[in-house]
Amino acid sequence: MRKFWPLLVVVIILLGSSYPRDYYLDERTSTEIYFTLQEQMFPKHWYNAKINAEVEPLARNERQRFISILNRTFAKYPDKVLRENLDRVYGLKRMKFYGVAFGGTNIRNTIFICDDETNPSFTDEYIEKVFHHEFSSILKRSYAKFLNTDIWEAANYPAFIYGNGGVDAIMNGEASMELDPEYYDKGLLTKYSQASVEEDINVFAQNLFTGGQEFWEVVDNNVRIRRKAQLLISFYKKIDPRLNEDYFRRLPVKVAQR
Repeated sequence: MRKFWPLLVVVIILLGSSYPRDYYLDERTSTEIYFTLQEQMFPKHWYNAKINAEVEPLARNERQRFISILNRTFAKYPDKVLRENLDRVYGLKRMKFYGVAFGGTNIRNTIFICDDETNPSFTDEYIEKVFHHEFSSILKRSYAKFLNTDIWEAANYPAFIYGNGGVDAIMNGEASMELDPEYYDKGLLTKYSQASVEEDINVFAQNLFTGGQEFWEVVDNNVRIRRKAQLLISFYKKIDPRLNEDYFRRLPVKVAQR
């Protein structure tokens, strides 16, 4: 029996390395990734009757995939940018506020992303886009002086007025983030971009990192869109000089898959 012990130890180690964990530490960036619910993971007032935060943990068989997606997504940023601006990511199955499902949100230096393994819409591409979307809000707060929102708004069609924010847009079914030519002349990429300046910036950010040829054709053929893309690239370049336009144009685009 003794001669089988080395083989048994190897099997245990291999199983343990791939077993769906409740917690994962990305050693390259020191980012903590949680898959289970933590006490007071949201601000206290988010649990009141009005907001009524509801969450479900990520399925155990989905966690390794989620980690793989984040590893590829993190690789698009210089390590220092993540280490200094991102503390943790929560991978959750579902998340509701005001009785409405949300795909992602952020608080301080923490990002929450949903990944429902029963819903084919939660592709690799979708999850990556949510991360870039939410992380751009964190960076906007951390480096507010690098992006002048008055100049950003000046790129819009003069008569355009933003809505009442992302929550209102989601609750009213106006959260589509598909590139839509109907909004290009206004300086916007999608219907959801109308919600607020921040959501507009978020949508541009997710497309800088994942939009590929379709996005860059829109940029190159629309003056207002081009102006905003330049402003946001300048913002990222001030955070780290490597994040210039050539860098974003050369980023690989991950095909949508489960």
